[in-house]
Amino acid sequence: MYTFMIDYWYLAGGLAVVIVAAFFYFLRTPSGRYTFDSLLMKLPLLGSMFVKSAMSRFASIFSILQSSGVSALESMRILAGTINNKAIAREFKLITERLKEGRGIADPLKSANYFTPMVTNMVAIGEESGNLDEMLGEISDHYDVELEYNIKRLSEAIGPILTVGLAVVVGFFAFAIFLPMWDMVQIAR
Repeated sequence: MYTFMIDYWYLAGGLAVVIVAAFFYFLRTPSGRYTFDSLLMKLPLLGSMFVKSAMSRFASIFSILQSSGVSALESMRILAGTINNKAIAREFKLITERLKEGRGIADPLKSANYFTPMVTNMVAIGEESGNLDEMLGEISDHYDVELEYNIKRLSEAIGPILTVGLAVVVGFFAFAIFLPMWDMVQIAR
């Protein structure tokens, strides 16, 4: 590997550049961005944080639009453009189609993939009571608090992970240094 890296460094560098360029090109395509956003929301520790962040933004923006008198159809179109997540934006387009059929907002949200039961239930209660904008504000506040809690929990989990990672790196270098010395002792005997 050392000889390859010394003699053919330009191949390794070129391959790295091609891989990075292909990844960024893939992200610029609609299907690439959709795939990337979908995978982000399925990550073990970070996925729930991305979903909660999107729910908070959805509720906050939708609350502002509802209190301003913007129709639900127009709100969904605006939300699809401002949520900055192609997977959830695609869900908004499906919700818009169901809203055009004359259904309420809560029923299409229940069939969407990324909307939690709490969001759909609170939206249903807000629709029935006529206080949808207030309920959306409550949803936004709730998810902001949950997001802060998750970030704190993640920062607490990173410490042990970094400690174990550092121990592995130090152990690797220790073995790399001491194994040849032990071999020399064996040869000397």
